[in-house]
Amino acid sequence: MFERTGLGEDEWVQRAATKPRIYPTSAVIADGLVRGEVGVAPVIYTIVAPKKRDGAPLGFVFPPEGVPIYSFAAGIPKTAQRPAAARLYLDWCLSEEGQALLIDRLGHLTALKVIPTRTTGYDLADVRMWSSVRAESDWLRAPGLSDWAKAYGVRQ
Repeated sequence: MFERTGLGEDEWVQRAATKPRIYPTSAVIADGLVRGEVGVAPVIYTIVAPKKRDGAPLGFVFPPEGVPIYSFAAGIPKTAQRPAAARLYLDWCLSEEGQALLIDRLGHLTALKVIPTRTTGYDLADVRMWSSVRAESDWLRAPGLSDWAKAYGVRQ
């Protein structure tokens, strides 16, 4: 949806004309990057950041157009056996220290206003993050999947 709304409806057709190889998942293409089988690829940042941290010969850029992000939530169920311990853990995860570790070790991005950057070597404040609007996403999903498959010549 980011490509379709942020880069233009003809983006897929233009890119498909270059005959790129289609991979089933970002994990597979990231492994191809590490092995040197792939030179450049759009991959999920949280997959390549830990590989780079561990010494893989990778570099990455955040394009000026922005990057799509997804949110996830955490909480404590009513049935938690140790809700106080869970609360302490969540408090730590949302602290500057916890966010710094999640950024540095796992490649997460953060929603904190002050972004901790300790060992990452880049400034996340410069990354333009894009998030979908649910109603628009629902409306564009079926035609978007169909148009993508048609542009790249794949079956759904």
